[in-house]
Amino acid sequence: MRLLKLQLTILGTMGLLIGLSTLIFSIILLMLGGTYNIGFIIVLVGIFHLFQWGYGPKMVEKQYKVRELKKTDSIPCDNPEIKNISGQWIYDTVERICKSANMPVPKIMYSNIKVANAFAYGSPTFGKKIRLFKKYGIFTYGKRIAITQGLTLGMKKHPIELEEIEAIIGHELGHIKNRDVEVMMVATFLPAILTTLGHSLIWSSIFNRRNSGGTLAIAFAAIIGAFILGLVCKSLGRRREDYADMFARQHVKEGGRKLQEGLVKIVESQEELRLKKHKDMKISGFNTLMISNPDSSHKDIVSLQKSKIKLSDRELVEKYAKKEISFKEHLLELLSTHPNITKRLNALGKK
Repeated sequence: MRLLKLQLTILGTMGLLIGLSTLIFSIILLMLGGTYNIGFIIVLVGIFHLFQWGYGPKMVEKQYKVRELKKTDSIPCDNPEIKNISGQWIYDTVERICKSANMPVPKIMYSNIKVANAFAYGSPTFGKKIRLFKKYGIFTYGKRIAITQGLTLGMKKHPIELEEIEAIIGHELGHIKNRDVEVMMVATFLPAILTTLGHSLIWSSIFNRRNSGGTLAIAFAAIIGAFILGLVCKSLGRRREDYADMFARQHVKEGGRKLQEGLVKIVESQEELRLKKHKDMKISGFNTLMISNPDSSHKDIVSLQKSKIKLSDRELVEKYAKKEISFKEHLLELLSTHPNITKRLNALGKK
């Protein structure tokens, strides 16, 4: 029932996005009165989005220092009971979840950054058949998931457990199964058109003084429309995160509990790095891909950093889950690509 409700919410949000887009575009076109070539802007934004989709994985891998994880690799871990995680265990875990979900196994990667996280990304592979695309790595990547070095080595205060990594991997595979990269690429295309149109009209009003006031009014209307659509896109992104959480619950044994514990440890670790002003926390170009957004971890943190009391995993989860969400935090969530950590934990804890 909860899964059906979430699916209906996602469909409703997508319907709202399409409906609002149609309404806003109709108003803007009516205001322009056929005097502006909006077709050129749609093509321009479309080309940019296609380039981002096709070449984006290469930029992700360069920014996050990503390499392919091999079965023979041994990943160091802060947990004294584990010490090292074998690449073979990661592969076995991914293959087991993929078999449960009846989905192809994506390529498994390792990111050499200190931020505790995991992410899914990729592009179609038809570029391998085109010499120019193959040369520059455009549309050649396929589906990929990655775990970061910080996920295993950045949690000395609350060391990660293998079962928590399993649930985190399950969440990322949920993004692959649900085609979230493609869905969000299409969704963000609409506000991007309005943003580009608004800025082009502003420049047009600067160089063409005739009716510059009317042009500026239309420009600001387009930018406001883009902002509204952007909020709906962020809402859709948060629902897709919830959907990936549900996937982990479905295909990982006790996935809800395991993911709860993994998420709070990630948020705690990210905040420790933030307080230390670590350079890897400044890498933020693709935070929407992450299981937890490093830019918003400080908004989710419950004042535990100053506490010297050692909390168990469940106590740590309860500390966050029972936190009262303030009005300010509700407003900030509207601008976030990820759900508030308290909401996520409570959703994962429901039967």
